[in-house]
Amino acid sequence: MSGTTVVIDTFRAFSTAAYLFGRGVDHIVLAETLDEARTRARTIPDSILCGEDGGRKPDDFDLGNSPVEVGAFPDLAGRTVIMRTSAGARTLVRALRSGADPLYAASLVVAASTAAAVRPSPRVTIIAAGLGGVSIADEDEETAGLISDRILGRADDPMRTSRIQGGGGATRLRSTPWIDPEDLARCLDVDRFPFALRARLNEGVVTVRATRSGGPCPGV
Repeated sequence: MSGTTVVIDTFRAFSTAAYLFGRGVDHIVLAETLDEARTRARTIPDSILCGEDGGRKPDDFDLGNSPVEVGAFPDLAGRTVIMRTSAGARTLVRALRSGADPLYAASLVVAASTAAAVRPSPRVTIIAAGLGGVSIADEDEETAGLISDRILGRADDPMRTSRIQGGGGATRLRSTPWIDPEDLARCLDVDRFPFALRARLNEGVVTVRATRSGGPCPGV
């Protein structure tokens, strides 16, 4: 894989990532496995472990994969977050290590800014992470459609959010007892944030930073 690539995980990894940057996080380090995340956290002072395994926050993690938890967590400004999730983080890491560059993590909350970031590219590949990175998730497919429309300058589909709300992904969020129901609303807040999430691979480490046109935007 090569060229400009967008990896989508709307419920909930890359929505959670955007909310982390909205709280002033400096950067996110993505890990494929729980053990890798724990190892990296031990080597980065004052870092925060964030993510899930089977949808649940591991007992030793500081944060689950949840925009609501991010909003309630104290003192995130300037911190480094180590994130591992079953679909989004793993899919993005694999895409980056396969040669995709530049690469962006995306969800509904950063749809417009992601489209603006990749629009100058002659070719854009959009990957919907789906469920566990192996099966289709309707919310990721719909987000891919929205970003494609934004890239091409087409009008938004006014029924898109309604379809997501009535889809299987939203139903799973609403029916899962350990997921805060407010997570769904926060993930559906289209274009909430004015930055894109750029991922890079450096000496085997995958990092994500919030970027606006012209460069990174620390402390957003």
